[in-house]
Amino acid sequence: MIGIKQRLIEYLAKRKNINDSAFTLVELIVVVVIIGILSAIAIPSFQNAGDKAKQKEASTLVSSYIKAAQAYFTEYSMNATNAGHLGQYVAITGCRQLNPQWCKTNAATNYTTSGTRNWNSPSGYFQIYTQNSGSRFLIRALPGGQYSNSGFGVAGCYNSQTGAAKVVESTVKGRNVRNINC
Repeated sequence: MIGIKQRLIEYLAKRKNINDSAFTLVELIVVVVIIGILSAIAIPSFQNAGDKAKQKEASTLVSSYIKAAQAYFTEYSMNATNAGHLGQYVAITGCRQLNPQWCKTNAATNYTTSGTRNWNSPSGYFQIYTQNSGSRFLIRALPGGQYSNSGFGVAGCYNSQTGAAKVVESTVKGRNVRNINC
């Protein structure tokens, strides 16, 4: 009889230890609430990360075009006005459509010797525009097509009179890229 009583006491002691190591309902609810708060903070950041990554393509292109405009002015003492002028110093390629899915499966168009003042980025997310204003060469990469309201644009400027150059990434989604001074 003592053996059974001893085993019952040991069983109850083990059972008590098992119950002591479990989470309570309140603890589980607190954890779920904390995870919900962290998700609410993190999800918007992740959604903008993709758009900012696409903006880096445009920023890289605009930066290389601004450097090409500087080189063109250094050699010819006049501002670049089109893709052909920039194409003497950097390859100018683009997609024929503002459709990223189409651009993934079709070859890029070479604008290196073209006289065009605007073209699309190789990815098909941006329209690129050049403009001269006095001694300034301006270039903009504006989100286009289905991406026009959800993308971030980029603007660049080279001032041949002062030698200043600047590239600015927009912090506002859409095609409203502010004018920059350089």
